[in-house]
Amino acid sequence: MPGNEPTSAGCPGPGTAEAEVIKSRAAKGKANVTFTVDPQVGAQTAAVCGEWNDWSADADVMRRDPEGGFSVTVGLDAGQAYRFRYLLDGQRWENDWAADAYQPNDFGGDDSVVDLTALAEAVPRAARKASAKKETPAKTATKAAAPAAKPSGRKAK
Repeated sequence: MPGNEPTSAGCPGPGTAEAEVIKSRAAKGKANVTFTVDPQVGAQTAAVCGEWNDWSADADVMRRDPEGGFSVTVGLDAGQAYRFRYLLDGQRWENDWAADAYQPNDFGGDDSVVDLTALAEAVPRAARKASAKKETPAKTATKAAAPAAKPSGRKAK
């Protein structure tokens, strides 16, 4: 239906620009996700709002870069997918057309989705074994080089 299409921070065309989501594995089942918005969106302020922050416009406010774009890095649980959108100038909702997927929302548009399920996959067994083998000789050498002290039975004066 015309007029209900989502606007986009990443859809090519006049007045629109690219957005980008960079994902990386972090410690203890977490993922770091960096959301970026291109300067061509022409906004003065930007926030990424999503399921992880209860769609709050104040939780993940994006920082403006010297070129006029915006970015913010958010720590999220790996193994899940999250809906999100960009809120520009406190009133304009934009999708990220470089997102992993899109899901219809209750407002007649779509939400962008960032999928972190692949980042939760276990490290392959071969990689764990190789890592353990590298550590074992160093630990063994340290223990062999430092003989255990035996109690002398004397008291220090």
